[in-house]
Amino acid sequence: MFKLSYVLFSVSLGYFLFTSWSMYEIFYPKSCKGSVGCLQPAWKADDLFKVNFITLKCNACIVQISLDSVKDSHVENFVKTDVFRIGDGVVTKFNYTFSRSLGDKASSLVRLQLVTSDGEVVQSEKVNLVTYKEPTRTALNLLTNDGSHDSSSNDQSQLVPFWLSTLRVYILNSAVNFSRYNIPAEMARRIRLSSKGYLPVIYVNPNFQTSTDWLELKQLPENHQLEIVLSAEPASFGSIRLRCMLENIANQLRSYGLNEKDINDVRGIFLDTNFYLLITTIFVSVFHLLFNFLAFKNDISFWRHADNTVGLSMRTVVWRFFSSLIIFLHLWEEKSSLLVSVPMGISTIIELWKLARMTKLSISFRKGIHWGERSKAEKATDQLDAEFMRWLMYIMIPLCVGGSIYSLIYLPHRSWYSWCLETMVNGVYAFGLLLMTPQLFLNYRLKSVAHLPWKAMTYKAFNTFIDDFFAFIIVMPTSHRIACLRDDLIFLIYLYQRWLYPVDRSRVNEFGQAGDDGDGLSTTVSPVKAKKTQ
Repeated sequence: MFKLSYVLFSVSLGYFLFTSWSMYEIFYPKSCKGSVGCLQPAWKADDLFKVNFITLKCNACIVQISLDSVKDSHVENFVKTDVFRIGDGVVTKFNYTFSRSLGDKASSLVRLQLVTSDGEVVQSEKVNLVTYKEPTRTALNLLTNDGSHDSSSNDQSQLVPFWLSTLRVYILNSAVNFSRYNIPAEMARRIRLSSKGYLPVIYVNPNFQTSTDWLELKQLPENHQLEIVLSAEPASFGSIRLRCMLENIANQLRSYGLNEKDINDVRGIFLDTNFYLLITTIFVSVFHLLFNFLAFKNDISFWRHADNTVGLSMRTVVWRFFSSLIIFLHLWEEKSSLLVSVPMGISTIIELWKLARMTKLSISFRKGIHWGERSKAEKATDQLDAEFMRWLMYIMIPLCVGGSIYSLIYLPHRSWYSWCLETMVNGVYAFGLLLMTPQLFLNYRLKSVAHLPWKAMTYKAFNTFIDDFFAFIIVMPTSHRIACLRDDLIFLIYLYQRWLYPVDRSRVNEFGQAGDDGDGLSTTVSPVKAKKTQ
């Protein structure tokens, strides 16, 4: 009979290989051979182009304009970039006078034109420079606030206009020969033909640009000069095709009720990266999910079958539940991605269940809430645990109190609730290393690691090393990066203790515990048998 872990590993590997091959076909499509039935590019890599930025006086004009020249009487603002080669790109900055009328979506439409050096318009796109989003949540010093900052300024239900301060135009820079009868569906509407072949392909979608390219407008006065950056950037065929596919997927996700924040998180995983880093990201993402599931499964299996909790630090379990709960609430307060929040929520529930197992808590309609009595050996473990924790508290409490006071005086926060959460989260990150050490101390005093769920810990260790990879390719707070390296250090110490105190399955420690079996479960031997064995 196949083990579940082997089956899941095979499925995950197969999914990764299939996804990698699909991505390869997206980035490197099969080239059409010959001249019959093939579409070739009607441009060369060293051809010169420029981009026209046109705003019009009337709302209807922008819709009516096609690829032809615009009448001078309709033009309100006309800016053109310097001549450039597609492979080089160009960046142009110019000022735009802000008007309150930009709050009207129709009056903020502009027309972009890709023009040859001879003045021939080869591509044209209509772009909206203003969109409506949730306002940026502002922070303030809670002690010096004079009351002028009220809760209405942070009302997330009312949308405010955002100005596109950087407009990015992606231009295909790699010549690809298409089959006339096999053009990718997502690229078909962007390909314009001429007698010589297809014209340069451009992709413009402000909604798929990062939040740093948008500027909130509600604080700007009338007739304020806004700087806009027009950036024409070369892009590979795979990059443009992937953007088109994700655009269609994003529209489907919106119809399912997913918010823009989560859609942007998905977008950020696939875009703004090269093919090899994308494949690496897919690999670690798939196996991160696999190891997460196996760690949860083995952790639950260990605690469900454990006869007692001798040698396991109750304070470490309490700390893990408390820290998981605080981090989950912090992620929820910061409106983090569901890709991060949901696994943390599941982990919090599991830690709560483990805490109930440690305290032997039972709930029934007849007896209500009942706390079980811990055995003599378990109480001995608690005494060793309390001895080490007492010394840790002498270090932790002054540092936590001092850090929270400093944060309150010198750093801005959105609310008192936000300050409390941020203070506790910083305490979790900064002093989590200290509160993970009681279990190491118990292992040292018992001269044994037989009581630990090594399978679950191994899967968690793999995930920790994967988190290290994400810590350097994904934008995140520095404290979270340090926390990833902290977990590496703890696991390396666990490995050293396992080497120092090798598990002999025929030998039991002073509490009658032997090594774990194939399922990662530590077994308990009767006291009489333990005495004979020793």
